[in-house]
Amino acid sequence: MQVSRAKLLGTGTALAMIGPSLLGPFITAAEAASEGDIKILQSAAMSERTAIKAYTDAAGTGLLSPGVLAVAKGFMADHMAHRDALEGAIKAAGMTPSTGVLAITYPPLKSEGDILKFAETLERGAATAYLSSIPNLSDRGLAKVAASILGVETTHVAILEYTLTKSTEPYKDFVS
Repeated sequence: MQVSRAKLLGTGTALAMIGPSLLGPFITAAEAASEGDIKILQSAAMSERTAIKAYTDAAGTGLLSPGVLAVAKGFMADHMAHRDALEGAIKAAGMTPSTGVLAITYPPLKSEGDILKFAETLERGAATAYLSSIPNLSDRGLAKVAASILGVETTHVAILEYTLTKSTEPYKDFVS
């Protein structure tokens, strides 16, 4: 399979997110994506832009300690990579990515803990959305990409949950 320079550049950070071995099949899958798959990709990209906004807003509160701020920026970078990969797939399909974000209703954010709890809720929602989208994607290559993003989202949830509880107690049944 030949991958043109324009297609390669159009995928943004997809290479970093899904790795070189999946990039070609990802582009091919995106080019042949069904209308339903494109709708799912558009929705996922919108969710990623929303997560970027939420982390940007959280960083701007001045409530995050330097260590937590660094992790939040790392999570935001993950969401930017996801957005870029999803938008690259949409472009590879010959479509224009939407630019919207979902409305965010913030609870009172008066402390770092409040922000972490809210972030955990958003990340858990993102993980659930990716999990529910996988069986709805008709192209299995795109489903693999959604699954790889799901893994990152669940890692975010686990890190936030651990940070909030400072314990592995919620996971005691899964830790040997």
